Amino acid sequence: GGSGDVGGGEEKVDLSQSCSVLAAAMLFLVLSAALWTTVSGQTIYAELLRENSPFADAPSVDRYLSSLAKLNEIQSKILGVRPTSRDEMPFEDKPARPDLLPYMFEGDILLTENQLQTIIRNAEDQLWTKGETPRRRRSMTSSLYARWNTLPIPYYINTRSGVEEAAVLAGIARWEADTCITFTRQYSLPSRNGIEFFLGSGCYSMIGRVGSSSQQVSIGYGCTSLGTVTHEIGHALGFYHEQARYDRDSYVTIVSQNIQNGYLNQFTKQARSNMEDYGVGYDPGSVMHYDQFSFSQNGGQSIRTLDTNYQQTIGQREAPSFMDVKRINAAYCNYTCSSRLPCLYGGYTDPKNCAVCRCPTGFGGTFCERAATNPAACGSGDRMAGASLQSISVSNAVTCSYVIKV
Repeated sequence: GGSGDVGGGEEKVDLSQSCSVLAAAMLFLVLSAALWTTVSGQTIYAELLRENSPFADAPSVDRYLSSLAKLNEIQSKILGVRPTSRDEMPFEDKPARPDLLPYMFEGDILLTENQLQTIIRNAEDQLWTKGETPRRRRSMTSSLYARWNTLPIPYYINTRSGVEEAAVLAGIARWEADTCITFTRQYSLPSRNGIEFFLGSGCYSMIGRVGSSSQQVSIGYGCTSLGTVTHEIGHALGFYHEQARYDRDSYVTIVSQNIQNGYLNQFTKQARSNMEDYGVGYDPGSVMHYDQFSFSQNGGQSIRTLDTNYQQTIGQREAPSFMDVKRINAAYCNYTCSSRLPCLYGGYTDPKNCAVCRCPTGFGGTFCERAATNPAACGSGDRMAGASLQSISVSNAVTCSYVIKV
């Protein structure tokens, strides 16, 4: 590994760095050989080398696992904890949760080699800014995800694998109902871009449109709730996890001492240049957010919200949030309407009805200018605050929305 310091016509080589890289590579070769002899190792290789997998052979799986181990070492240094040695890396035969797989990035993301290497370079840059390594900061130009450039998106439900067809259809229907995105069902594997839903060992997906052939989304046992299926489809549409955002440190704290050994790579923060947010802020209520105990080793919180009011909000798996849908609509549907309406309170022009705004929960009207329509028991939803104290009383068990203006 050259240091890049050139002078007097001679290149100076950092032998200590080269030896370190070589030793790490040799160590992983020993680890991968040992891993293959275990039940958990055979399970991992079988899962990653299944039919239509993006991995060509066992050596490509070795490189992938080695890169995850390297990312874990870098992330340990970023968070200031002891790096987990490669022989301590966790590879359970039966992970505790189907959406937190140790051999997936962030528990449920299957990255291409290029995507994973880009994330590693980003992590190295974060480490550099802490002064932990003497390397020169690189500019990040690679795109970590690709939008689907043609709609509808072809998909194939591999019922022969045992995947729950109704769960897949419900997840697709939810994204179609809320966005301009459309899907078209195929009854054989798409020969070009498309998605294959199958029953794998857990819940996982690739990020965005990958390559020119079909890609897989696993909806395994324990993965069939609407929130989980829409979560995995969200990855296929281009979403990373919300807590991986470049600005997460303004909203959450990663509690490294509560995270299991070898899992710190699951809390990698993305670079701003590689993560388009489309002007939509951080969303603790996102269906793409980890819950507060993800990868916890002791039952303690692995993620703490800086605003404690949101501690119980993170990790919901009911359905995509308003802001999840807004971000996808901004990415895919920005040109559906010829003009944009002057929407209030975070609303936006509805791509499925360009004459009105899509409003956050609690707001209504053409431009989100008033409270949403309430049941009669709620009374008026639009109130004015005055000099004296006012109260709102509702006798029936109903959901009411109020906009109180000053």
